[in-house]
Amino acid sequence: MPNWCDNSVTIEGPVDKIYDLAHAMERGQLLEFMVPLGEWDYSEAVEKWGTKWDISEPHCDHNVEDGTIDGYFQTAWGPPDEAFKTYLLANPDVQIHHVFLEEGNDFCGVNEEHRSDLPRSDSAEWDNDEVLREVNDVFDLRQNLADWEEENSEDDA
Repeated sequence: MPNWCDNSVTIEGPVDKIYDLAHAMERGQLLEFMVPLGEWDYSEAVEKWGTKWDISEPHCDHNVEDGTIDGYFQTAWGPPDEAFKTYLLANPDVQIHHVFLEEGNDFCGVNEEHRSDLPRSDSAEWDNDEVLREVNDVFDLRQNLADWEEENSEDDA
């Protein structure tokens, strides 16, 4: 069973592309739509998508008329960076803002900026690092981490 990576995305672009992307996201086939594999192959999926499976648990709010999707989904082990990069190269009229968190393996990021070995909840890094601040704003990570630290310190006492 994989560790699940939480992903929050805002996608903006032409109405026709946003319409197609929104429907692909709702069906859980966003990555296959962006970078088609045809028949699934583990190595090819990891290489072309950055993760081994298409998205899971999608939630999608979209205003197709405004050309915007706000969505959330999970991916296995890591973010779908490669799929987004490939899609954006072929579609320069589309923008994707992507925030992700993989708590099981202790990493997060915004777009292509990754952070690993996350600091303790009381660290000043949370205030000084733009990526950590944004991940915290989206996923409330610092509070979740503080709760986990408190639970584990009580177990150790």
